[in-house]
Amino acid sequence: MEYAIETMGLTKDYKGFLANDHVDIKVPKGSIFGLIGRNGAGKTTFMKLVLGFNNKTSGTIAINGHTKESELWKERGHIGSIIEVPAFYDEMSAYANALYYAKLHGKGRKDVERVLKKVGLDGVKRRRVKAFSLGMRQKLGIACSLLGEPDILMLDEPTNGLDPVAIAEIRKLLEDLKRDGVTIFISSHILSEMEKIATDYAFMLEGRVVRSFTAQELKDSGKDLETYFLEVVGGDANV
Repeated sequence: MEYAIETMGLTKDYKGFLANDHVDIKVPKGSIFGLIGRNGAGKTTFMKLVLGFNNKTSGTIAINGHTKESELWKERGHIGSIIEVPAFYDEMSAYANALYYAKLHGKGRKDVERVLKKVGLDGVKRRRVKAFSLGMRQKLGIACSLLGEPDILMLDEPTNGLDPVAIAEIRKLLEDLKRDGVTIFISSHILSEMEKIATDYAFMLEGRVVRSFTAQELKDSGKDLETYFLEVVGGDANV
């Protein structure tokens, strides 16, 4: 099996605090991979390490099979990402914001039109972002992350705080992107939503991956994702 992202023993030590502790994760190409854990489990740290935003303490990162640092930076150019909250100029329109990011990628107006249509914002592209709902801002963030035509998309809690309609819209968008061949990596603690969309999973607890499995293996277990998560990591349903 080919992997879009693979880490082996990935560790980040912040002066004795192991934010990621020998993390082994394999993300199959073409999958929707859900990294699930409580707030503070180390999910965002993992994503920042893969993206090169933070330096690892030890371990190996492979992106599309490449592990050398010079190769990793090239491969990272094929990853679109939203880490934490998308940042925009509120007084500018959605189109103007997307055009700003397009220029950073060496792209132009046709690319902006393409990604705004892809996420369903072409009808409100002239509206200022300060008038956007949280769901619309998330869609704009995804649009901007698609400007580089990535083959991997990494999203940190993309449905957190959204209403049910907005969550359903984001879910459909991610399923469409998967059908287009994009590998999607999502960190989340919203179990009910992850169960509807993910093909592969890993549970993270206190910086460690404590269980990896597929959607088919979850189905074969006869358990829902919440029940399985609580059995593995303990605690209550408020993850």
